[in-house]
Amino acid sequence: MRFVEFNGDKISKLSLGTVQFGLEYGIANTRGKPLQKDVNEIVSYVTSHGINCLDTAQAYGNSEKVIGKAIEDKNDLFIVSKLKTDLFKNHLHQNIDTSLDNLNISTLYGLLLHDSELLSSWNKEEHSKVKQLKEENKIKYFGVSIYTNEEFDLAIVNSDIDIVQIPFSLFDQRAITNGWLKRAKEKNKLLFIRSIFLQGLFFMDKENLPQKLSNARELLSTFEAYKDKLELSKAQLALNFVNSVAKDSVLLFGCDSLEQAKENIDSFNNLMPLSKDIIDELIFTFKNVDEQIYNPSRWQK
Repeated sequence: MRFVEFNGDKISKLSLGTVQFGLEYGIANTRGKPLQKDVNEIVSYVTSHGINCLDTAQAYGNSEKVIGKAIEDKNDLFIVSKLKTDLFKNHLHQNIDTSLDNLNISTLYGLLLHDSELLSSWNKEEHSKVKQLKEENKIKYFGVSIYTNEEFDLAIVNSDIDIVQIPFSLFDQRAITNGWLKRAKEKNKLLFIRSIFLQGLFFMDKENLPQKLSNARELLSTFEAYKDKLELSKAQLALNFVNSVAKDSVLLFGCDSLEQAKENIDSFNNLMPLSKDIIDELIFTFKNVDEQIYNPSRWQK
């Protein structure tokens, strides 16, 4: 396993996103939520294979509680959780304590705002809250999950924000076109990258896409052609592109079975970095994807 260094900490570059543990999540998910025993097996497997970071949130159903049971005997993990704005604004300490109790830990490595609603009006009150949480050792770092370039602009200049979680994939290249990767490194912000597989869109049969994603068929055909040309699996191509471009970022992957966890870790461990010519070609080929395809929140509209 490869690692990302941040202020002296070595975080596994491939880290586990856990929304599937608490919610039926993902457009390609046909299994539903895994049982506790399955989560225990997944967590045991990934941690024994070098993954030391898990990402969760109070909004992910009972994901925190499920994780708390799965990591009872593991004290060396970096756990990141998220709170929505209303939970940060109201009864913050009670809500943090709920997450810590659920997760069976004393300190969150990172607390992230699940949305960026507060960023445009950030003031001394919010600053004091974050400072107090750090002084009380309830959290080590603070951050935000962003969705737009405007939100990233607010996050990158906010001195209280240490971690920024962003979407980035072969079809969603805003991290490149808007300079998110470079700007985060310059400001010493740790990036967590989500939506690498676009909730499983890359793995779907292009002939059986739901109507709302029918316009992705041609893109998926092109994606599959590159997969064959480069002799990679779909997971390897999607991972390899992001891994090759975002060298200093943590990459989140989700799974709802031990089989998926093994496949993703094997895919990552066997990656050979893509050449600059191939990266440039992929960037050019997929640089103007419609937001209706790359933004899962638009799939319901």
